[in-house]
Amino acid sequence: MGCGSSKGNKGGAKNDNPPIEEIDVPDLDPRYPPPAPPRTNKDDFYKASDYASIDAQIKQQASRIDSSSYDSLLTALESFCSTDLQKLRAIFMWLFHQDVHGAFYSGVTDPYTPRGYMKLIKTANGSYATFFAQLCRTAGIPCNVIRGVGRGDSYSVGQTDMAGLKSAWCAVHVDDDWRLVHPLWAYFNEKQTYANGQRPPAGKKRMTVNEFFYLTDPNKMICFCLPHTEAWQLLKKKWDAKKFARSPQFTEDYFSSGLMLPRKYTAILQAENGICVIDFDNHAHEEPTVSADVAYDKDDEENSGESFPPGVRMSDYVISSSSSTRKTLAIKFPVRGQYIADIYGGRDTKNPKIVQFCLICEDTIRSPPPFPLRPEEGFGLRAGPASTLGVSDIVPESGIVLVRATQIKYFSFTITQPLEIQAKLVHDTASPADLDDFVSCQVTQHQGQVKVVVPEEPNLEFGLQISARPANTSRPHTVIASYLLVDENWRKKTAVVAPTKNINKSGSDAVRRALVAATQKSDIGRLEKAIEDFERLGLSDNGDLTRARHKLVELHLKNLRMRTLERKLDPLDSAIHAAKTSHVSSHLIDTKEMKDAEAAQKQLRRLKLYMHKVLALNKATISEIHRYHRPKPLVHNVMKATFRILGEPNAKIQQWSYIQTCMRQLGRNSMMTRVKQFDPVRLKEGQAKDAESYLDKTNKYLVRMCSAGAGTFYVWSNNMISEYQGKGQVEHLDIWQGNNKWTKLLNKVNVTNRSDATTRSRDKQPVVKKAEQDVHVPGPEKSVYGKDTDKANTGYGDFWDPNVPQSRHDGYYDEDDDEFTSGYDWNPNGPPSGRNNHRNG
Repeated sequence: MGCGSSKGNKGGAKNDNPPIEEIDVPDLDPRYPPPAPPRTNKDDFYKASDYASIDAQIKQQASRIDSSSYDSLLTALESFCSTDLQKLRAIFMWLFHQDVHGAFYSGVTDPYTPRGYMKLIKTANGSYATFFAQLCRTAGIPCNVIRGVGRGDSYSVGQTDMAGLKSAWCAVHVDDDWRLVHPLWAYFNEKQTYANGQRPPAGKKRMTVNEFFYLTDPNKMICFCLPHTEAWQLLKKKWDAKKFARSPQFTEDYFSSGLMLPRKYTAILQAENGICVIDFDNHAHEEPTVSADVAYDKDDEENSGESFPPGVRMSDYVISSSSSTRKTLAIKFPVRGQYIADIYGGRDTKNPKIVQFCLICEDTIRSPPPFPLRPEEGFGLRAGPASTLGVSDIVPESGIVLVRATQIKYFSFTITQPLEIQAKLVHDTASPADLDDFVSCQVTQHQGQVKVVVPEEPNLEFGLQISARPANTSRPHTVIASYLLVDENWRKKTAVVAPTKNINKSGSDAVRRALVAATQKSDIGRLEKAIEDFERLGLSDNGDLTRARHKLVELHLKNLRMRTLERKLDPLDSAIHAAKTSHVSSHLIDTKEMKDAEAAQKQLRRLKLYMHKVLALNKATISEIHRYHRPKPLVHNVMKATFRILGEPNAKIQQWSYIQTCMRQLGRNSMMTRVKQFDPVRLKEGQAKDAESYLDKTNKYLVRMCSAGAGTFYVWSNNMISEYQGKGQVEHLDIWQGNNKWTKLLNKVNVTNRSDATTRSRDKQPVVKKAEQDVHVPGPEKSVYGKDTDKANTGYGDFWDPNVPQSRHDGYYDEDDDEFTSGYDWNPNGPPSGRNNHRNG
């Protein structure tokens, strides 16, 4: 009997009568191995070229293979194979060559045959995933049907409601690992999904199978399909629905493009100050391309309240830039609203689509001009022409350069032959002739150089084009490099408001009077609102707005100075945030006041962090130190350093009884209160030197061996000295890691803690030397990240790189990577301070 791809028997009826009974095929077989991540990647064990012979035989024999029963079909298919992987490939390719939806099944009534189930598929009562699973099971290959949601063709980037995006695929167990196969998406051009419980309609059959969806790596499949059962993600680090919805909309071509998208990017990107920048990284030895088609989402026009201006081309507002290891897209937005960005590129000369984003622009300047220069090949070095002319090692390498008015910028490169160099600036309003005086070129024996004095223009955005030709020739100049020179503050977040239409004169007069009145006061919030209202109406300045902005700058600078001197973290945070989101933020970002405020902010955050372990000490631990009659010299030295920093006289702290008296104080004079309120700006040089000399006599590991509390005060004292010396380096508080040489040594010694707070049983205490009886061996502590430090160091990289083994990459985006981006400005796993290295162990 012929296969299901036949158009029916010769002379037979071309219909599908009579109807066929539906059957229920279990998705999962409980006898199969439990789901677990595969040990290797697809590229490690499978190459499509190795199966070319099987593919050819199946294609040739498909129409003659008996498909009247599963046994006859699988017997024929297995005749081509000797391994399970070959059998799996034969089944996969045989099913691909079946014209399931074009064939007729007149007289077929048994649903438990291959032709019977193909009839069920055609009548929307069966699925390719279930049929593939039945074929594999008959061949002795464990195969489960996995159900979940899929980002098919009906998915819109950024969509969070996945109810209508149901999909089914397969997990097959071959070579002792579970692998993923999506037959439907591998066979058809369309990525069909289930909508309203209905199976997807027939699509257009591909000419060849889509190899991406055959034995797909789990860390790639998760970007397309999220199973209902978490374990069938086959990932070590699982995704949830929120993470799945937030990830960008990749295509299969992304994973072979050679471009790596940093994890910070999500499906929906917010523009900053009317600009959106998307970066891709690539390996230095590769030269992938990148480009973008950006379109205004007209469906969002009602939400934005603005219509896209006629005659404006979005292509004029999109540019690309290249360096040896980074490709950048920069997008400006003519109006507020929602845009869809399709990104193309990679190593493939066909320039396929690789990822899609939804771009949201809530703030933009009024009528932003297009980019002054839009080279088709993008900004940066043009590798082909430059190589032909012997040009290399261009500096700067990036095609986008941040500048400020009147600044001098140099662009240099190495040459291997005499060249004539010319350069020109391009601006959206100024003519090239007017800008000639701002550019000059110089050529030496081995180097070419272009000098640019950045002109003062309201729109600080220029294109720079550098051309060259061999010296003493009449050949036309060839462009070897292009640059986009932009205001250094172009992406800094500035409050921008859109103009309001149809405001009467009385309303505008009231707004102007409110602005003048606010300018005469010293209320930042009131003046910010007055400026916002004034700019929204688009009123003429007449000097009122200029005076208001100058006053606002003065008020913010005064506030920053005051909060910096006050040295309280919360008010300082508020002052910095207010300045950075102000209407005059561009005039505040690079001021001395802002830099001083940010430096103080970082230091105060470090001080707060230093207190974390000190405040966590319980009374019993402190009481333990206080009760020592004759403390070990290590402990005494640490406490001398601590109280010397707190301002106690050097002569008095030599006596342990004096330190005990200080530790007994209560209220605002208590030790913990003094430590909590201490600010290193009050530390004097003599105090710091004395304290440092005491700490020089020991190290933190030996101190912690004697007393956990003393070890904590050691770290605090050491950090205070670092702050005084201006190093601001945090000494790692978690000193008891398993790979620490002191820990390994102490693990061999069974010692006890004599603290009253310890509740260990004394019945089984071993005999220890007298010198060891005050030694306390704490267990491994948690790092300030809330994780074991060694685990915190094994996170995923910053990029979704399909070439990295799966054990390091289970997906595109990891929220944990961003967990501390706004936290304390320090690295607990960083190198120790260079000062007193012997103290750092």
